[in-house]
Amino acid sequence: MENKWWDQSTVAVVTGANKGIGYEIARLLAEQGMTVVVTARNEELGQAAVSKLQRLPSTSGSAVQFQQLDIANAGSVAAFAAWLQQQHGKLDILVNNAGIAYKGNTFGADEAATTIATNFLGTKAACEALLPLLTKPGGRIVNVSSTAGVLRGIPSEQLRARFESPSGVDELVQLGDKFVEDIRAGRHTQEGWPSSMYGISKALESSYTRVLAEQLKDSGIMVNCCCPGYCSTDMSSWRGTQSAAAGADTPVWLALLPQEEFKTGGFYRDRKQQSFT
Repeated sequence: MENKWWDQSTVAVVTGANKGIGYEIARLLAEQGMTVVVTARNEELGQAAVSKLQRLPSTSGSAVQFQQLDIANAGSVAAFAAWLQQQHGKLDILVNNAGIAYKGNTFGADEAATTIATNFLGTKAACEALLPLLTKPGGRIVNVSSTAGVLRGIPSEQLRARFESPSGVDELVQLGDKFVEDIRAGRHTQEGWPSSMYGISKALESSYTRVLAEQLKDSGIMVNCCCPGYCSTDMSSWRGTQSAAAGADTPVWLALLPQEEFKTGGFYRDRKQQSFT
């Protein structure tokens, strides 16, 4: 690969990497000969994924490890950050892939809170805990978001404006809380929200990506998000139109961008920048 800046000393962390798109992201990074830390909530499934990766001939030049991480659990995030500091002392690539989506027509305040706690607040927690370890300049954060979170899916013009130009991370947290509260009070439709828990969680994640990118732009750390596309995975109940490996392509491309092609604060799909709105 041209402009290769990484080697076996390069450390990449992929969250939610025991299956699906996360596993394929970890595989593609491992095939580049770097150190890849696979994380998952379930230790047994994570260890099985690492064993599978280690048996692949294409990953023989890399070091693949497993470490348990539940991004929605503050204690787990803190423990993982401490482990990474002790084991590697740095981080070059963070791919926040972990996420959840309720299946079918499930919709409710508790479910919305759980979805936001993982897809937005969990991603935020992972970024904040691991940011001190990211190399400066040259580190990169890739948040796997979704076109389900583009702002045109929000009926209220006022809400769209708040997502598009938030005053900071605190306002995004407040928006997430308001969505849950409005569902619980039975007024989310009249308040201008869509009936999409996943969509709002991803809108929050994408908006957070832009806020964080702005905060870090002078540090040389690239922060971007992307949509992997509609992939045939467990999350989509295997209804996707493309493979998980195809979905991993854009996140890995963003992770491996050379520093001289500095890109930050963008939303990408199929390696092309897309509109957040």
